[in-house]
Amino acid sequence: MMKRTLIFFTAVFLILSDCSAKQTDAQTIENPDGSVSITRIDEDGKAILFNKKYNGATNVTQVNLAKTSRANPVIVDLSAYEGKDIDIQFSCEMLIEDKTAEKTQIVWMINELNENMPKLFDRKVENGKWFSVNKHITIHLSGKRQLYISGAGLNKDTTTFYIKNFKLRINGEGLTKNAPKPAVWTDVTGVKEVLKDYFDYFGFCVSYNNTFKEPLLQKGLPIHASCITMENEFKPDFIFAWTKPNKLTEFRGEDGKLYEVPADIPNFKQMDSILSDMKKLGLKMRGHVLVWHSQTPVWFFQKNYSRNGETALVNPAEMNARMEWYIKTVLEHVADWEKKNNNGEHMILAWDVVNEAASDNSTETNYLRDESSSKWFAIYKDVTFIVNAFRYANKYAPKDVELVYNDYGCASPNKNKAICKIIDAIQAAPDARIDAAGMQTHISINDSAANFEKAVKNFLAKGINVQITEMDVANGTSNYNAMRLKDCYKTYFKMFIANRKLPGKKGIEGVTLWGVRDEWTWLNSMHKGHTQYPLLFNDKKFYCKPAYYGVIEAAEESK
Repeated sequence: MMKRTLIFFTAVFLILSDCSAKQTDAQTIENPDGSVSITRIDEDGKAILFNKKYNGATNVTQVNLAKTSRANPVIVDLSAYEGKDIDIQFSCEMLIEDKTAEKTQIVWMINELNENMPKLFDRKVENGKWFSVNKHITIHLSGKRQLYISGAGLNKDTTTFYIKNFKLRINGEGLTKNAPKPAVWTDVTGVKEVLKDYFDYFGFCVSYNNTFKEPLLQKGLPIHASCITMENEFKPDFIFAWTKPNKLTEFRGEDGKLYEVPADIPNFKQMDSILSDMKKLGLKMRGHVLVWHSQTPVWFFQKNYSRNGETALVNPAEMNARMEWYIKTVLEHVADWEKKNNNGEHMILAWDVVNEAASDNSTETNYLRDESSSKWFAIYKDVTFIVNAFRYANKYAPKDVELVYNDYGCASPNKNKAICKIIDAIQAAPDARIDAAGMQTHISINDSAANFEKAVKNFLAKGINVQITEMDVANGTSNYNAMRLKDCYKTYFKMFIANRKLPGKKGIEGVTLWGVRDEWTWLNSMHKGHTQYPLLFNDKKFYCKPAYYGVIEAAEESK
């Protein structure tokens, strides 16, 4: 077969449905995620001369505009992808010859109205000189669409195009009738394997009470994850099992006074079961969370633990004792379990000590949640409770277990400043320790990875590491676009890897996704009426979505 420049004009290209993974006679490759790489496009030849030598280059395609019959002289038919989400990687080199003008406006575009007629190239170029076109775009094609050079403003009678190194690659789910079914997550390379050279751990959030018992989940978790976060089961409500204390005992606070604390709770039966099951699967854990305004019983803040109808809040001194007692009780229980059941080796590698204490509307002076949304702030009125939480955690946690401040919206400039103020306050206390900022990373499909990276660097400048603790990607009110989600995951993971922790350098040390498969996501309750598809896997069979391959490609391309 004669090798020709990979382009077609005012004609339809061929896409053959051979599903082999090798290159076929039609030069079509199908990838593991069902994508198609098109490397040969047929043409009609009326206005085209192939394999020309021009201006020192060989294998050049010459397009004589005077001989073309259509308004737009160069057209690539995308009608085969009607109704599909596709990822386009497009590049070529061009030279425009028109002796009647010094410059020519060249516009490569797609006639997709719902995407605002996206332009892949739009520039006035100098005639007689080679220039490069290079564009990567993800798009949903709602009808029979075309990729083309706009004929508007071109002098067809006097203009000739020269094109070389034309490359068009189109990826997407199920682009051919015979595209292979998505792979099941137990049959592919584990995410933790491809990321092991970059991060200390990779993992997922799991609901122990709702989904953990599913056999295929337990089968796949050790393949893809090294570290698990419980969605709810380590939060105070769950540790206390929604019960009030019936018996009280005394605990000596740091002020030397004795304060009453529960004697019959917490009951750690479920925590012990979780630790045992994770050990069986060879998985480590992140502890989430010790101090939080939400999912902490109101009675924990009230006088006499709201017994006898008490509703008044305790004073800061008494709350200090209760906080220290709770942190001590939880951390010492975990240490005892590890000693008895795991030869003293840590099951929990890090704790979110304080969660979501920064205000969404922070200012220089008011940067914490107010008393209407936080009982902690209602008692302390300032950052003291956060600092004390890290002091007590440092007192009772092993020195090689990391202590983390965790929050959402970290890329917002004002909230980022607020969290930095919190970090400053913790670091100013001589007996407190903070090892990492936990960036939840509940992002939208259109959020900027560059803005997120600025927030990462602000935290690293504080001399602490960063952990990506709760990542998912919401499509919000937009329709799900599989390739756009893939591109988003790939972009963010490339950024994570570029900012990873290295010897002698602080950085991102681990990534956790907030869920395993789409059907279980919490985001559907946040975007009612708009189904969300935020994760790497879907369906009860845990099929690999293109987003999974986006993470894999990010790791491979970062080598």
